[in-house]
Amino acid sequence: MGNEGILLKFSGANLNIRSVPIYELGDTQVAVQRIVHKAFLFENSRLTKHAQLTQAERKRLSLQIHDRRKSSDAYALIPFLSDPICQQYLATLLKVGMETLAKYALQTVFSNKSKEGREETSINARDIEGSLFVGAIYAETVQITNHINNIGGVKSIELIPEGGLDVPPIKLTQETQKYVRDLPNQTFRGEPQEIIGKVTRLIPERLIAEIMLAPSRRVKVGLTEDAFLFVRYNTEQDQLLRFRGYPISRLGESPTAFREFEAYSVERVRRK
Repeated sequence: MGNEGILLKFSGANLNIRSVPIYELGDTQVAVQRIVHKAFLFENSRLTKHAQLTQAERKRLSLQIHDRRKSSDAYALIPFLSDPICQQYLATLLKVGMETLAKYALQTVFSNKSKEGREETSINARDIEGSLFVGAIYAETVQITNHINNIGGVKSIELIPEGGLDVPPIKLTQETQKYVRDLPNQTFRGEPQEIIGKVTRLIPERLIAEIMLAPSRRVKVGLTEDAFLFVRYNTEQDQLLRFRGYPISRLGESPTAFREFEAYSVERVRRK
């Protein structure tokens, strides 16, 4: 097996005779590396707010510049370590990262399909197309596409698989940049889970119950009309309630740091 990696290619006027400015080059390469890091954290269920890699993990996941090609301005990125096992594992993370980044290039981040049987609440979040890793790399996608039509004259940025890496190439353009910039503050549903807390405030006009999960953490829970009436008239003050549903996250934020929740059921927590 050869060095599976990617060719990071910048295209634009005069980039066949001069390089991309060092800040735009370095910032883009750092974003690609961070996507690899996040893919590792996601695959190991560690993609939480302020998650950190160990020094050994960073070394194992590091990419290096293998060579530079002047057909435009292109840089071959391959694994830093020569260990075949590390190289193979890093290739799997590159594949995950590129397949996910491609959803931004293809403008298919959100699903247009409605979930059958789901009752609507006032929290109008959307469903991610594919895994929730799509939302986790939004900041890095912005970081990369910000260098299109910037001081370096870059018109497009391509990530092209090399060394047998089995994944389609990606081309990020001005259209991609516009699509990405139109996405801030878009909310999406996470994986189903349950939360338990006490109601601190009701917002009847929006069918929302604000609950306290911890002394310093409150979450707004969107409810169906029947569920809201149950909370309002059939529960006691300071009673613990269990809500089942979907945490609502924003693109670029950690899925564990959600401030809204869409509930499809609610019940009292029995006192022991």
